[in-house]
Amino acid sequence: MESLNRRSIASKRFGFRSVLTEFMLLTAVWVSLVIFLSQATTHEAAQRYGVLYASYWDSLPYEWVYVKNASSLERAEPDESGSIRVRIYENGTSSPRFADFTYAHKLKGGFYLIVQYGAPYAYTILLLGGGLFMFYRHRVQQPLRKMIEAAERVSSGDLDFRIGTFRRDEFGRIGEAFEKMRGELERSNREMWRIAEERKRLNAAFSHDLRTPLAVLKGRIDLLADFYPSGELDRDETLTAISALRRNADRLEKYVASMSSVQKLEELEPQAREVELSELAEELSETGKALCGSKTLKFDHLLPGALFLDSDIISRVFENLIVNAERFASSSIVVSFDHMEDSLRIVVADDGPGFSADAIIRGIEPYYRSNASPSSEHFGLGLYLCRLLCEKHGGCLILDNNRSGGAKVTAVFQDLSDPIIEPER
Repeated sequence: MESLNRRSIASKRFGFRSVLTEFMLLTAVWVSLVIFLSQATTHEAAQRYGVLYASYWDSLPYEWVYVKNASSLERAEPDESGSIRVRIYENGTSSPRFADFTYAHKLKGGFYLIVQYGAPYAYTILLLGGGLFMFYRHRVQQPLRKMIEAAERVSSGDLDFRIGTFRRDEFGRIGEAFEKMRGELERSNREMWRIAEERKRLNAAFSHDLRTPLAVLKGRIDLLADFYPSGELDRDETLTAISALRRNADRLEKYVASMSSVQKLEELEPQAREVELSELAEELSETGKALCGSKTLKFDHLLPGALFLDSDIISRVFENLIVNAERFASSSIVVSFDHMEDSLRIVVADDGPGFSADAIIRGIEPYYRSNASPSSEHFGLGLYLCRLLCEKHGGCLILDNNRSGGAKVTAVFQDLSDPIIEPER
């Protein structure tokens, strides 16, 4: 295991190679290659030109001339008297000239001279320039093109793609950061869409539930408007109408308050701190006993360890679950904990009739009320609010039934020492 860890560390350490480092290494290699090939080529061309040039030393007519000072003249041969004998050709010089070559040799010699003096420039342009151009094309231009295309797709609102992988260099880091930004934008857009859809359903449910009290208010107002001025309503009938108006007005006020509470929860941000689970369980136990009324509460709070949690959010969810369980339970409520490595699960079960098949699916929707709801004043927001709070804490809310009967609700809270990952919808 240690050897594998060392290898992974080494691969991470040496796998990253910056563009500048690679550029300098490749430039050094290409420059060295250009210098080597230039020297080899010019040396070979100079040798071949020298051989061609030397072939004219004895083939052209010349005569020997004695001079006193011929140190600057080629092929000087001193004689016994100290004078220097120098070859003088018909052109008046001490060596053949390029003009003395034949036409074929002029072409060949010109080629050798061009190669000798032009090879370094040709190698520099072709090898060094071409190599650096290919380096730019494959190591700079391609990742830049990918990121520009990705930026254009993001700017057009298209986030349903993934940026290709790059090498482990600066562009790779930029690509990873860009992919992270794209993913965050995608998750943000998905969350905004979910909130918008959730708000549509919430408004639809709210509008639907407003119809009944509004119909009652309208009917009572019409009754009073039609019969009270003429005195056809007696005192009891008038008081009954006024009582109905007040009751439904209170109901509308509660509906508005519930909408306000939902909006506040949507804007809530968890405030996590390290919480000892045994202390948290003890506090929840005391709260549960006060809320369960005449029902028996069985509480399992053997929870060693600590997690980074928002205890206020957990308490609000727990209180809602206990109130909901107390409303449906026959005689007892059972609360249990499950401490996982990165999350806390609270399970609240009762011995009541349990959830219907429809309630298991739709029970966490806003303003959902099953036919078994014992109270007409129940708005159907308790489990929905619990779900919002759990999701704010990086978890979820799960509805189910016990095998032996009764409802079972599981609230999951993620440890907030790590980044929250939004659950899939």
